[in-house]
Amino acid sequence: MSLFKGDTIKKVNKLIEKGSERKEKLLAKIEELKMESEALYQAEQDDFNEAILNDTEPNMKLRDDRLKLQRELQIAKEMLSLIDSVIQDELEKAKDDVEKERKQYDSDKAKEFNVMFAELNDLKLAYLNKLVEYSKAKSKYTVDYRNKFEDVHKKVGLKLPDTFYSFKLNVHRQRQDDGLYSPLIFKDELLAILENQSLSPVTAKNKDAFKK
Repeated sequence: MSLFKGDTIKKVNKLIEKGSERKEKLLAKIEELKMESEALYQAEQDDFNEAILNDTEPNMKLRDDRLKLQRELQIAKEMLSLIDSVIQDELEKAKDDVEKERKQYDSDKAKEFNVMFAELNDLKLAYLNKLVEYSKAKSKYTVDYRNKFEDVHKKVGLKLPDTFYSFKLNVHRQRQDDGLYSPLIFKDELLAILENQSLSPVTAKNKDAFKK
């Protein structure tokens, strides 16, 4: 069985992770640039007011620095707006390879599950064949019981008890019962295993019921 590598899936996950990290960095940078731009704008206004009061020329460097920050801010915003579409474009390219890897993974797992299903089927057949053995034994018991005891009970004046419920496995029960635990498998026991990956409490409690 080939070892599943999932290179494309790893690549896609890494791409998404890197994109998320890049977005977080850009968001942080945008907030930082906004704060710096606002601070420079205030400094520019204060300098302009002071220049008017003192009859001097305003500091143009403050304006140039603010405009430079605004350009950086605009670029960062544009990059942020494009990240999702860039990632989506790359994901679209990987679609076929992702599906190919999924099919490979399922193909590999199918072999494993088929082994388990074959084992389960063997156990199922053993279980059903044991029920056939039980059914034959139950029928023979009923016949032997009457042959051995019917006449003698009549002769001594006793009523022969019916064997209908003796050693009977009731297939019509809805679920396993702690007080009337049965070796048959019921739906609630299967659900406990398939949904909770463990024996039902009743089954676990009675695992040695017929060994006593």
